[in-house]
Amino acid sequence: MRKSNSIFKTAFVSESGAELTNNDYFAYVEFDEYACYVLASGITDFESSAAAKEAVEHLILSFEEKPSMAKTSLLQYMKETNERLFNSAHARRLKASVIMVVTDYEKFRYVAAGNVRLKMYRKGRFLLASKDMSLASDLIDKGNSDTVLDRHEERHNLYAYLGKKDFFKPYVSKVQKLEDTDIIALYSRGFWENVDSQEIDEIFSEATDDPQESVDLLEEVLLSRQPKDLKSYTVAAIFVNKVYRDPERERKRLFYIKIAIVVLVIVILLGLITYFYLSWRQSKLDNLNTLIDTTIEYMDSANYRRAQESCQEALKLADDLNEYEKETDLKNYLSLCDQIVQGENFISSNNYNSAYVSFKNALKYSSFAAQKNFDYINQKIDYIQDHFDMNQFIVLGDNALRNKDFDEAEGMYLKARERASELHDLDGQQRALQSIEKLYDQKAKLQGEADKKLADKKQMAMSDAMNKGDDLLAAGDFDGAQAAYLSARNLSDNPADRQLTTNALAKVTETKEKKELAEKSSEEELQKRREDAVKLEKLGDEAFDAKDFLSAQMYFMSAVDDFYDLKEDMRAENIMKKYDLAHEKYAESQSKRIQAENTEAKARAFYADRNFMEAQAEAAQAKEIYLEMGMKNKADEMDILLQQISVDAAIAETLK
Repeated sequence: MRKSNSIFKTAFVSESGAELTNNDYFAYVEFDEYACYVLASGITDFESSAAAKEAVEHLILSFEEKPSMAKTSLLQYMKETNERLFNSAHARRLKASVIMVVTDYEKFRYVAAGNVRLKMYRKGRFLLASKDMSLASDLIDKGNSDTVLDRHEERHNLYAYLGKKDFFKPYVSKVQKLEDTDIIALYSRGFWENVDSQEIDEIFSEATDDPQESVDLLEEVLLSRQPKDLKSYTVAAIFVNKVYRDPERERKRLFYIKIAIVVLVIVILLGLITYFYLSWRQSKLDNLNTLIDTTIEYMDSANYRRAQESCQEALKLADDLNEYEKETDLKNYLSLCDQIVQGENFISSNNYNSAYVSFKNALKYSSFAAQKNFDYINQKIDYIQDHFDMNQFIVLGDNALRNKDFDEAEGMYLKARERASELHDLDGQQRALQSIEKLYDQKAKLQGEADKKLADKKQMAMSDAMNKGDDLLAAGDFDGAQAAYLSARNLSDNPADRQLTTNALAKVTETKEKKELAEKSSEEELQKRREDAVKLEKLGDEAFDAKDFLSAQMYFMSAVDDFYDLKEDMRAENIMKKYDLAHEKYAESQSKRIQAENTEAKARAFYADRNFMEAQAEAAQAKEIYLEMGMKNKADEMDILLQQISVDAAIAETLK
């Protein structure tokens, strides 16, 4: 359809010149959609015509198989033809310069390798020309040579031609639009070496619509020069008397314009949608970043409830925007704030165990939140630990109070009050003060009971001593009676017992008087008194050995009085030393008893707190002290306690 609606006329002349054979070859094919024109010129002297002919035929065949004006197709035609010439079976490798013109009757494009030339004319004027692919052309272009290209000695030194082994790079022109009366001229070296370019231009400027006339005229000009060594020459002229015009072009143009308008509208709408979406998203992102900054500021200022609210809002926004990285950070921030707020609520309700767990969890989340509020959380944990210590002091004080260890209890309560003061915990201070008041009340109560018991005991001891003195006096044991009366006197240190003291002194006087009368009795009576004194000393020794140091003191004191009465002062002084030792041992036993009871109380307190190792050590120590004091019953109680501790410790270890 294109060919029949256009007028392309082609004429050429190709002769061997002064050579034996024609080394040039020109051929063309014109199809309905495309046309192809190829001119080749052999480079070597031997069998050169075969190179040009084979190159043209192969290019034409390649074009016929797949007609196209695409640059890639033209390069593929040239590449395949180059390989064919290079791998030919001829004795010498075939080489040729070539130019190939392809048109769709509206526009054309050419591909060239070597120095076969193309010129184009429009309305009789020169429009464009191909460029030789030779060293001479490069030197002239770079300004390294002033010699005319057609006479330059390097004009046949080509860097691109068919039959080249490596770096074969032909030149492909841009697509050139054709107009009516355009002329495309192709000619080989045999022509352009002998005819000036201006002469060629003049001939085509005066051309009619018949290409044969112009070709013949060009040949006449060439032959008129009568060159001595005329190479094969070829001139081909393609007259574009009428180009193809697409009858649907206007409709297509309108159709494409409509499509372009629709596409433009769609692009504009998409652009507007994208713009508004990006603006909306950017606004949301700005809001998100502001919320994140606000959250961090609240956290830095320890306002975790506001930080919690801001973080929840930011987290919802990050989820809507699919900002996964920021969403992860915000989740960590929110978890951190949740745990801190929860921990502070537990502190407000004095639930320090739960608060400790919350702040420990907050410490874990802090590691995922860039160590945010790490110091604040540790301060809260230390604060809670101080409360634990305060409560522990009160518990230890209560245990000591139950065990009647008032000094230990008082020390623990005072430590608890001091710790509560440091924490500014009014409730803790009140608890500690109440515990101290309870301690003092119980201590005062026990002291009153102890004083009353001691007074009653002394009263009873004095009465017993007086009765004993009366019995001894009635039995004639003046020394024993005197010792009993003196013992009654020594036990009285209360003004209320003054009458009893006076009675005791009167009894002593009476005893002395009776003793003086008795001294006048027989020697046997004196011997009996001495035996009684010795007996008292022996009873004191036995009581001392039995660790009944209180009774030993009484016996030794009675023996001392008797031996003084018997004028055996040396014996009395020795017994007095025993009395002092018994008194010292009694005081020491009392101290050990208190120590043993305190140690036992600690053991039971540790046992109650399930601190089995400390409980076992304290119980064993208490047992040793009881054994030293001869209190076997208490030592047996410690054995039972040690067995209980061992059993519970084994059970606890198994449960672990």
